[in-house]
Amino acid sequence: MLPVADLGLLPESAAEQRGGTTLCADTPWLSACRTPVTVGDFATVVVDYADRLWAAGVRPGAVVALVKSNHLDIQAIQCALVRIGALPALLSVKMEPPDLLDCLTSLRRPWLLIDADGAALLSRWRQRLDGTVSRVVALTPGTAPPGAAELGESAPHRTHRRSGTDPVLVTHSSGTTGRPKLLVHTADSLYAHVAPQLGVVRSLDYSGISAKCLSFVHVRMSSALLTVLSTGVPFLGISSPEPAPVREALLRYRPETLEAQPNMFLRWEALARETPNPFAPVERYVSSFDALHPRTLRTLLEASDHPDPTFVQAYGQTETGPVTLLVTTRSALRQSGRPHSRDVGVPLPGTEVRVVDDAGTELPAGTPGHIEVRTPARAESMVGRPPLPGRDTWWAMGDLGLLRPDGHVELHDRQADRVPGVPSTLRAEDILLDELPELAEAVVIASEGAVTVVAATADGKPVDEDRWRRARDEAGLPQDTEVHYRPWEEFPLTGTMKVRRHRLLPHGAPG
Repeated sequence: MLPVADLGLLPESAAEQRGGTTLCADTPWLSACRTPVTVGDFATVVVDYADRLWAAGVRPGAVVALVKSNHLDIQAIQCALVRIGALPALLSVKMEPPDLLDCLTSLRRPWLLIDADGAALLSRWRQRLDGTVSRVVALTPGTAPPGAAELGESAPHRTHRRSGTDPVLVTHSSGTTGRPKLLVHTADSLYAHVAPQLGVVRSLDYSGISAKCLSFVHVRMSSALLTVLSTGVPFLGISSPEPAPVREALLRYRPETLEAQPNMFLRWEALARETPNPFAPVERYVSSFDALHPRTLRTLLEASDHPDPTFVQAYGQTETGPVTLLVTTRSALRQSGRPHSRDVGVPLPGTEVRVVDDAGTELPAGTPGHIEVRTPARAESMVGRPPLPGRDTWWAMGDLGLLRPDGHVELHDRQADRVPGVPSTLRAEDILLDELPELAEAVVIASEGAVTVVAATADGKPVDEDRWRRARDEAGLPQDTEVHYRPWEEFPLTGTMKVRRHRLLPHGAPG
């Protein structure tokens, strides 16, 4: 079990077995000793980072927070830290500074590794930072703030082995419903993330590149790296979710598999109408975290030139890893008409799902309630929080939904985002996007006791009022629902591009 989930040692052993397999990023590796294009290169970069971190004074047991631009090098640095016995804490550069400083405070004076983006984010908070971290090290030359060191000289490091129950990684939740939580993962809990992915990958015929555009600080990316290194799937990391660089990367590398977060795929719908079509070679799409809007699912499946492409959707959270899996093919989509996008599939092997009422009593199939899971992949603990219950206890996902008679799980809402009078805000949003193709985003929220839709259109113009009213009625929203328009760029997003609904207060005149 342990070698598969050993972030520190697996790159080296994978290089010995399949060193020539593609493993690269679409943008330069600014802080690395070379630009990796293969698994062998990646392992070399991990060892070089380990040597330089060792020379800087990082030793076993040190907690090292990493705040930098989104890039695959985050994963290499993480592996290097685990290799020398330190505990990496991967923090998103998209986090708001007060939340980031709270995370650093909870880590109790960690080391802090930053690049130019990390330094810029924290520049106004330098005085508070001095009392929060023990040492600041800049990853790239010329970006060190006053008093910080640069990661430069090398010294031979000593590798450090841990048991399966030792902490190996700290990541954080998205923060969509409040301040992010810091989750501690062990090799054993990480392996439980990886095991179902290994089964899925080994059941498929992977020959082309698997591209992923994710938040590289998320535990999903760590488990994906372990899967890639264990199976030999050729890999491309796409750094930015913006349509232009994504289009360039897809046309250049022509991946067979493409994974992204749901809102990234929503943002990329317009790319499917371009010539040349960047999605033409994609045989399978992968999406995790939340259910996908049906319009996005249809658009991307229809964009592929493959005879029958598939969309693999996983539902889960940072605390639990993947919980359910749903596979949709284009042929099935065409036969069944518009899918019920709130279906997030069936529980993965080893994972149990139930739905309970407010008192915790299990509900029968078809009855909406609170979703709970029991999984060996659940995180070990939370930094600065009381101890978590054992993994044999039920874990509240914070989501509302139901179990269908066929065993599939339907996801209706985040409990914290529930809007009175709307059975499922997510389903209402699905319908609005279906009925109004010009919408680039639509989010249903409660504002001052009323139902409000905050929306963005592709051309920046409001939707025709008659069409809006028809779509509103089709979505089952109250007749007095107002719509407020704002540019997509002004939506408050997490590092995984989830909308921070609690921060999405309408402004401007209603449409």
